[in-house]
Amino acid sequence: MKSLFARAAAVALVGIPLAAAGTAFAQDTDSRAIANRLDRIEREISDLQRQAYSGGSSGAPVVMDSGAGAANLQARIVELEEQVRDLTGRLEEANHRAETLQRNLDAFREDVDLRFRDLGAGGGAAPVSPDAGNAQASTAPAEGTLGQTGPADGSSASSGDGGAAAAALSLLPNGTPETQYDFAIDLMKRGQYDRARSAFEEFLQLHPKHELAGNAQYWLGETYYAQNDYKRAGDAFLTGYTTYASSSKAPDSLLKLGMSLAALDNKDAACTVWGELGSKFPQASPSVVARAKLERQKAGC
Repeated sequence: MKSLFARAAAVALVGIPLAAAGTAFAQDTDSRAIANRLDRIEREISDLQRQAYSGGSSGAPVVMDSGAGAANLQARIVELEEQVRDLTGRLEEANHRAETLQRNLDAFREDVDLRFRDLGAGGGAAPVSPDAGNAQASTAPAEGTLGQTGPADGSSASSGDGGAAAAALSLLPNGTPETQYDFAIDLMKRGQYDRARSAFEEFLQLHPKHELAGNAQYWLGETYYAQNDYKRAGDAFLTGYTTYASSSKAPDSLLKLGMSLAALDNKDAACTVWGELGSKFPQASPSVVARAKLERQKAGC
């Protein structure tokens, strides 16, 4: 009877990944919707910028009929760029949540397979509650996270005021690097650029080798770029490209490095950077390639 109950519990666990899979499907649908909206906005930006900057048959810039019309066009471009930044953050957040959910699904499947193997061997062990693993994990401080209950070597946490001061200055929440990264992205989405900057800097101090470090470095640059601090933005984007060359954000970092240089009236250097982007990342995303081409036209490269 006990063995039958154990088998039933193990089978019931299979339903958990299935329910989670439904959530994953919904998140994937949301990601596609965000990506489609992002593409539409970027196409609109490209169209508007072509109206403002593209030349006629003689190559001369198009002259707007009124200063008000040009101002309205530029304001619309700025508004759309803000939407692109927000949607990009939301898309990344959705993708990381989907990846986390997939890892959880894989862990569930492995756990269920292990239990079936144990039952098949005649062990008949009592099933473990699905929440037991989470409860056990929550009682132990996560490695490398802030706010842990005490030092790893067992020494007293009150041995000095340095640890308390560091905890007081901490901005990121306790949790996994993914959780902390999502927290920083959320601040960016809310337009809290100063706090987002501090969060990304803290993330990079805690997790300099994490797979999301390159993304964090890119968004650190965006916090400066959004506030028109193009010098610091350029420094951050350059670090993103040189330090995290294998990151998926490396092409974006080069694009924005060039835009930062152009904003600082260093167009020759900007053109060189965009040329590097084309040669180093020929398979960059279409939106990055299109934006780089447009910026090169604007700068007269």
